[in-house]
This record gives sequence, structure tokens and C-alpha cells, in this order.
Amino acid sequence: MDILVADDDSAIRFLVSSALTDLGHTVDSAENGYDAWVAWKRGHHQLAIFDWTMPGLEGLELCRRIRFEQSREFTYIILVTARSSRANYLEAMDAGVDDFISKPFETEQLVAHVRVATRILGLHESLRLANTDLEHRIHERTAELESALRTKTEFLSRASHELRTPMHHILGFAQMLQLAELTAKQEKNVQQILASGHHLLTLIDRLLGVPKSNSDDLGFVEAVNSDKQNDAKSTVKN
Repeated sequence: MDILVADDDSAIRFLVSSALTDLGHTVDSAENGYDAWVAWKRGHHQLAIFDWTMPGLEGLELCRRIRFEQSREFTYIILVTARSSRANYLEAMDAGVDDFISKPFETEQLVAHVRVATRILGLHESLRLANTDLEHRIHERTAELESALRTKTEFLSRASHELRTPMHHILGFAQMLQLAELTAKQEKNVQQILASGHHLLTLIDRLLGVPKSNSDDLGFVEAVNSDKQNDAKSTVKN
């Protein structure tokens, strides 16, 4: 793990860096807040251990800058301090500090806090990977849905042409028949063809309009039922 250590006390920097290096971590060190900020901007370390009081840029302000700068990458921040009041701790947590080590401290205490940080960073990485996978799946499903919508639109466009064209031909020929001299029965039959043709065109328009309507809109169903009832009455009379 890449770790950044910042403390103006060279003895503490050496103690912390040595302990972390022995654990197999890669350590960058800085003797003041400005150098630590530059180092973090360059490396975006997974773990940062800062002294609260440093020349130039204090640990708390350094923490605020990191939290403001971060987007997807996450840095776990441990603040080393001799302050012990609850108000100080609350202020530090509001600034984005994750954990505290009180001065003076033993090497074992430092190791324990680093192990906790390692576990939390592992969980954070697992969550990040899960979110990335979820975003990828959402992207795939969205692409599939868009493809299905394009297919549906193309089908409706073709269906509209294939269904309407024959009906217009039928209606056209029926209208041509009206130009000839017809008996009363023939005229009645032609009128029936025209009425049925216009009725079928209406049904086609409604059927093709169903995918565009709201799922709660039952007007289409009611209209079809009404048309069926009227057709049945007409058939009985005839």
C-alpha cells in the first residue's frame, strides 16, 4: 500500500516510516504540510498519516484539501495529535479525518491503526468495484432497451404500411364501383365494404397506437368493445 507520512518531527517521521516499511508498505515522507500536499497531488496515496500541527499547512487544512480534491479515489487519513479534547476530535472528523493516534504512541499502536485502515480500504475498494460492475450492467441493459425500442419503432412503421396499403386499395376499388350503375342490393354491399374498410383502418390506427399510450389508458379497449357491439347489432339486423 502507498502511504504518505507528514510530520515536522524527524524522529517521528523516521519511526513511522520504518515501521510501515517493515510491514511491506511503500512510504513517502514530508516534513511540512505544503510538501505533503504536493506529494499527495502527485501520488494520491491510499493512506495518509499527518501530524495535526505542522509549519505552513496544518494537518487539518491538508485533510480538507484532499477531501475537496478527491472524486472516485479514496485516501484514508490518520491524524497524529497530542490534543485530547472532544471538540478537537469533532472538528477533525468534520474536516474528513478517519482516525486518530494520540502522542506519544507505541509502534504496536501504530500498526494496529494501519491494519484497521487496510481493512476499511479493502472494503471501500470492494464497494467501488461493485459499483463499477453495476454501472456497467446498467449501461448494457440501457443499450439493450434502446435497441428493443428501435426494433419496435421499425416494426410499427413497417406494420403501418403493410396493413394500411391493402385497405386503401380495397376502399379505392369500392369507390370505383360506386361510379357504375348499381342495383339497390349492390349499392348496399358496396356501402358495407366501405364501412367495414374504414372500420378496419380505425382498428389498425388504434392497434398501432397502443404501444404509445399509457398503461392506465383503457380508452382503446372500450372503443374496440363498442365497435364489436355495433358490428354485432348490424349483423343481426341484416
